[in-house]
Amino acid sequence: MHSVDSGPSDQQYPKSGSERPHGLTRRKYAAGLRELGDGEWFAPMGEPPQRWFVPLGTANEAKAVHAAAEIKRDLAAQGWNRLSARIPYEFALGIFWLESPMAVTYVTLFTLPKARANPSPTASAHRLRIAVIEPDPRMRATLVHWLGSIPGCTCLGWESELTWFHQPRRRGEVDLLLVNRLSAPFVAGRFKAGRASAETPPVFGYGIYPTSDDIFAAVSGVEAGYFLRRRTLASLMEPLHASFSEGVLQADTVSRSLRRYFQNLFTPSVTAETSIGGLTNRERQILACIQRGLRDKEIATTLGISPLTVHTHLKHIFHKLGAHTRTEAVVKFLEK
Repeated sequence: MHSVDSGPSDQQYPKSGSERPHGLTRRKYAAGLRELGDGEWFAPMGEPPQRWFVPLGTANEAKAVHAAAEIKRDLAAQGWNRLSARIPYEFALGIFWLESPMAVTYVTLFTLPKARANPSPTASAHRLRIAVIEPDPRMRATLVHWLGSIPGCTCLGWESELTWFHQPRRRGEVDLLLVNRLSAPFVAGRFKAGRASAETPPVFGYGIYPTSDDIFAAVSGVEAGYFLRRRTLASLMEPLHASFSEGVLQADTVSRSLRRYFQNLFTPSVTAETSIGGLTNRERQILACIQRGLRDKEIATTLGISPLTVHTHLKHIFHKLGAHTRTEAVVKFLEK
């Protein structure tokens, strides 16, 4: 509806992510994914927890205000479900590799126009063949596009579990199956497909969220703790790298490799208190405990220090990261 405008933009505009009085904002993760990058204006549409950021196709603030007003009128008349079928919007894709503790890698992406859901396999060599089960046709095409653009990956898409199992030839072309966690095959975070067999590849759930903050809100309070890590699109499948041998996925090593990957994320060196990313090793240890859902007294017991010392470290962490809450501190550290 709104074409990309590459005309002049304001010279004095806020940093990416900050909002103007009229509600418009620039989104830093648009860089490299949208034509105008992080110079493009966005408008938030809807109310939390369904508050989506819509690109306005312009770096000019006045034109962006006008475009946002048009979209808001359409939203009021049509509702988000109909409107989102024809306009691009930002979303966070989270892949849930482990359930206990919950371990997720996530990336910010943008919806694309509807495209062919199952492109023909390319002749180039690839290491990981991914299949996505997603009922929404536009989101399915979007995921196939982005996941298929990861170096070393190809991606196919299916509407449902049934269409997947009814195509045995295509199933043989898949190493990894990703299924929407809100779909019927997933119950309490686990894949419960009745047709699963020895031929079924490793299966993992994914979620679609308005922003990365919504992923944290959805998993907070997990009893066994959680590990959420922002990655670039090219690194989204990084937790699987150790399961490759001679260019193919070794299904029997996936679980062990995933646990080792996430355990190593917050295992600092036991040497001197070297600053890493502005934080000392002790501060990184405390962040790891926060991710596991531990309270101050539990962190103190785990690390063999006093609760007062934990509180002091937390003050230093908040100051260094510019955070105001424990969750915000973890988010900002993982996004560095």
